[in-house]
Amino acid sequence: MALDQIWKQQLTLVTYGNEFLAGNLNFSRWIEHPIFNQNRLIFRDLRSQHLLAQHFQIWLEGLKKQGVKKLSLHLSSILNDEQNPNINVELLPFSHFIVSHQANKKTAWICGLELAAWYNSDNEFEAPLSQRTTLREESFWRYELNDKFAKKVDADLQKLNWNEIAVFLERELFNHKYTEDFLEPEQQDFPFYGYEIDPTAISSKQLALIPTDYPADCAHRLLHRTQALTDYLEEKRRHPYHDSGELMSPEEQINLRNFSQKTDDLFAKLIVKIANHYQTAQLTAEPEIIDRTMETSEHFNQVHHHKVGTAGVIKLIILTVIICMVAYYFGL
Repeated sequence: MALDQIWKQQLTLVTYGNEFLAGNLNFSRWIEHPIFNQNRLIFRDLRSQHLLAQHFQIWLEGLKKQGVKKLSLHLSSILNDEQNPNINVELLPFSHFIVSHQANKKTAWICGLELAAWYNSDNEFEAPLSQRTTLREESFWRYELNDKFAKKVDADLQKLNWNEIAVFLERELFNHKYTEDFLEPEQQDFPFYGYEIDPTAISSKQLALIPTDYPADCAHRLLHRTQALTDYLEEKRRHPYHDSGELMSPEEQINLRNFSQKTDDLFAKLIVKIANHYQTAQLTAEPEIIDRTMETSEHFNQVHHHKVGTAGVIKLIILTVIICMVAYYFGL
């Protein structure tokens, strides 16, 4: 199952939010980021259910006043063994959650749904079409993490080698039999916007999911490619046919489903790494290949020079001996 698209808002909150907390980015530059269009994000306390902030600007300003210095993104699987302290809130099975860092205190912000006390049906209530809103409303619930989660959270903040990540994804995802017909996205050399854009009219004012103040080319390209791959595999699962028109066997369909799930899992992990390390998301130059022929030639020259020098010394010694003998002969 493909990742819920809320990851795009979460990633943007973390990347742009960190720049705001560090004093590098004013809200005027990103308050109208298109990724938040048709989305209403509110922030509440999980235990008391109190409304803390009705907009992400209020949320970030409140965090900054409280001394929060950093935001980070993590896999929700970290919290699998944690008990929900409020039965009136259903914590949603999304792939990620946000953590705010205040001194030694870490606070989770988990997506969840407030349950209506008088509605007991297992199915979600559907209002008439004329009464539905087009906005997607998402609540982020504050939950203070205890010390046992500190190591897991900090592990996601350790320094990365982007070369190794790129090589790993290439091997595990893009060089696979189920990706033989996968077409690379045309926009992979552009920033990853995460929403529909006109590629012929991209301007510097267009906002990507990662602030483009940083040369995070590797992150943008990996987001483009992995997102395109998950879409490709999802489509292939819906239409499991070979190029010949023959239906895939049940075993092949199971293998395809497993590979698609693996792709989603690695994509979720990649998003975590990008959210927490977007400032350094560049490939470093590979070491130059040493030209051994030149090295051999140079070594030969050194040996040859050494031999020439040795021969000169021997000649000088012989000449000195001859001179001494002549001098002795003439009584000098």
